[in-house]
Amino acid sequence: MRGRALRRASFPAALAAALLLLAGVAGCRRGDPAAGEEPAAVKRYPFHGIVREVKNGGADVLVQHDAVPGFMGAMTMLFPTRGAPEVARALAAGDSIDATLVVEESRYWLEGIRRRPGSGPPRTPVAAASPEPPSPGAVTPVPNRAVRLGERIPDFELIDQASKPVKLSSLRGEPVAVTFLYTRCPVATACPMTTAKFSRLDALLKQKGYGRLLVVTVDPEHDTPAVLADYAKKAGADGRRWRFLTGSPAAVADVASSFGVLYYPERGQVIHGQAVAVVGPDGRLSSIYYGESWEPEHLLRDIEKARKG
Repeated sequence: MRGRALRRASFPAALAAALLLLAGVAGCRRGDPAAGEEPAAVKRYPFHGIVREVKNGGADVLVQHDAVPGFMGAMTMLFPTRGAPEVARALAAGDSIDATLVVEESRYWLEGIRRRPGSGPPRTPVAAASPEPPSPGAVTPVPNRAVRLGERIPDFELIDQASKPVKLSSLRGEPVAVTFLYTRCPVATACPMTTAKFSRLDALLKQKGYGRLLVVTVDPEHDTPAVLADYAKKAGADGRRWRFLTGSPAAVADVASSFGVLYYPERGQVIHGQAVAVVGPDGRLSSIYYGESWEPEHLLRDIEKARKG
């Protein structure tokens, strides 16, 4: 999704709730399911789209996909793959595919990928030109390294719009909503919409008198503290409660990996996954939504629940 983001949800409430998923047991890591079993939170969705690029030997594919009913709208996104590696490796830009999108807590992937032989893409294919090389300093997140519900988010330190260091651990004792975007995002239903919703959530939290908001850029080479300060001002952000974060490309990618957010620079834009999470006062992942179907009231409910423990 150009300028958009990967989405996830409380898996049940449909993206908004869809990515929300959640409510994990604080303290303990959920055990892996026994052979042949799947976690109760696993959701499967029919998936159709056009391959735009095959990366990492088929481990990841960039797909311009149709809307996934009940989960997310149409967009271009990077997806990890599972299953026979030779299938993904055989894909090429322009191939139309059918697959199953699997969403399980803070992880998602494509499996059962099938190429449609001889079927023409329903949309204009991208030119077969070589992709623009990424910036020498560009670093991308590691797929499938997301923290599970109820697990502690690895501590991190980034820089806010006032050029002040912010450690996640320094916010312990209060619930924190975390999301990802970038200031140059051209897709109205992605980053600008997220910003508008966070603005509403900021107003709700001001009334409540608790809660913090963190927005992490997925374009750290462009989004300097000065750029974020201007963006925050336009959003009406109160820096005491709502902070926009940047840092080194490696540091930002590491944070995104913990939340299951993938992104990839392409021709001056950033293809990125869209996610909104609530971290409890104890630093553990309380809930997460992938996509843009969530509403401020959903996060307020999750924040209140996390605050009560």
